[in-house]
Order: sequence, then structure tokens, then C-alpha cells
Amino acid sequence: MIGTWAVELDRLLPLWWDRDTVRAAGFAPLVWAMNFFRSIWRGLWLYFLPRWFVEIFGPDAYGRRPYGLSLTRRAYRALRRPLHGGSWHGPEGSTAWLFWRAVRTTAGEKLKADHDLFTMLVTDRRLLVLSRWTEGQHNDHYRATPLIELPAGTWWLRPDTPNDVWAERQDLVFADGSWIALAFDGEEDLNAFRAAVGGR
Repeated sequence: MIGTWAVELDRLLPLWWDRDTVRAAGFAPLVWAMNFFRSIWRGLWLYFLPRWFVEIFGPDAYGRRPYGLSLTRRAYRALRRPLHGGSWHGPEGSTAWLFWRAVRTTAGEKLKADHDLFTMLVTDRRLLVLSRWTEGQHNDHYRATPLIELPAGTWWLRPDTPNDVWAERQDLVFADGSWIALAFDGEEDLNAFRAAVGGR
């Protein structure tokens, strides 16, 4: 075994992959209530407060934008991407897409399986991605499950990984040309990972 590292999916990667699953889960009463209050909170920050701000400090602009300013997640990602350099590349069905889907759809006990964090185990034969528990569940028993396995020789460190001031970032590039951005817990872990697998 070469080593294990605690890793997180890049913050700008999409949150969900299966809309049908999310839609089916939305019928649950608790999920419906959470979505209702989340929509109110979202409307406060993304509609009413910007509209109020523009009305006070720029009434002329407010007249041209009667519906206020709506800053969605997509707009946030579009503004940050030029500095961030993107989070992944590859069509549906690519290795990067399968990697992302495996982590986002981690199976496990409710509120324990994490859909952002995972453990990456590297040996001389493979890279194995294992599920991790959510923050705050460290004292409870949790059995990690394998999410995806990549044989040696099908993945490498992306040499032109952009610098990221918000995270300790390292991209993995796969044999099919797709790549995905990962974030490590700290610079020490990132440097150890690069030193361990950089010369494969």
C-alpha cells in the first residue's frame, strides 16, 4: 500500500446527478418541509435583499430591473470559474463522471454517509475510493464501503492543475481524457500525495 488520504470533491462540482431520485425523495414530508424553508431563505438572500439594496443605492438601476437581482448558484459558479479553472471535464459515462457519481450517491445510513468527503487508498495496483462518515459522526460506528476502483495505469496527476487559493487542489486525469478536481485537507497531505504517486 502506498498510502491513504482524506479527500473532498471540489466545491464547484454539481451537487446531484439523478434528478429522478431527488424528485422521488422530495415527496417525503420532512424533505418537503426542508425544501419549503430553504426556498424562503433562498428568496430572502437572492431576491429581496438584493432588490432592497438596489432600490436604496441605485434607484435608476432598480427601475431597469423591476424583478431585482437574482444571483443563482449557476451565476456564482460562472463568476468563480475564470479564477478556479473548472472542476472537471468529460462527457456522461466518462471516468470522471463515474468518479463524481460514485461519491455523490454514497450509500449508507441516513445522515452518516457523506457525499463530499471520501478516503482515497492507493496501492501499486489500484486506486480505491472509500466512503466516509459525515462530520460530527466520528464517535459512532461506521463501516466504510468501496465506491469506485481504478486500476493502476488508468489515472495520473494532472500536470497543469490550476492554483486554487480556496483549497489544496489536485486534479486527476484518466485514460479516457477526462479529469476531476479534488481538494485535500491541508498542504501537507497534498504534498505527501504528490510525492507518493507522482513518479508512478
